[in-house]
Formats: sequence, C-alpha cells, structure tokens
Amino acid sequence: MTKPFVWFTMAVIAALALPLLGELTPAEKARAANLQKTLLAPCCWSEPISAHRSEVALEMRAEVNRMVAAGKSDREILDHYKSRYGMRILIVPEGERSFWMYVIPPVAALAGLGWVVWVLRRWLRRRPQPSAG
Repeated sequence: MTKPFVWFTMAVIAALALPLLGELTPAEKARAANLQKTLLAPCCWSEPISAHRSEVALEMRAEVNRMVAAGKSDREILDHYKSRYGMRILIVPEGERSFWMYVIPPVAALAGLGWVVWVLRRWLRRRPQPSAG
C-alpha cells in the first residue's frame, strides 16, 4: 500500500464517521434546542435544561442531542423522559392537564372576587342605623 492511499482511506473513514460523532445539522440543532426548552432539570425542577447549569442538565442536553442525531422523533424523546421522570419533567403539561392548568386559576380568582364583593355588601347592609335620640 502506498502512503497517499492510506491517507486517503483515513480521510474517507473520518469523513464518514463525523455524523456518527453527534454533529447536528442546523435544523437538528434547532429541534434539539426546542426540545431542551420543554424539559425541566430534574435536580431542582425550576429551570429548563437549556438554561440550567447542573451536571444532570448537561447530561440531558447531550442525550437529547444524541437522540435527535439518531433520528428519534420529538414524541419519542419526550416519551422517554416522561417514562423516566414522569409528567413533571415537561414545562408545559400535555393534554387535559394543560387545559385545567389554564382554566382553574382564573375561575378561582373570579369566584374569590365574587365572594369578597358579596361579603362586603352584606356587611354594609347590616350596619345599624343611628337612633334619633
């Protein structure tokens, strides 16, 4: 074998191996970034893994990147983390829980405001009239 052939072969192998090392295309990077914004860091449950600086968040970001590079769908990736950590891992809950999350607080606030108005009106009506002595 000649030296140029060996170098050429090594270059071809390296070029073919680059996608296997997890280098993402711009579209895959955008998809991975969106997925990382939807998952909470399980160490403190307060920030998405895209912004959190813990070791767990760093590992999860790398894992999401690997899954995206492997061709897994968004649903498969989210289902993986839901099975591992439960629904709490999602920043925005899915399905019926999401509906109730947005409906209950305003309804409760309106009900509370209505109750306060009702109590104040009853108190104001019950004031005794001053006697004309």
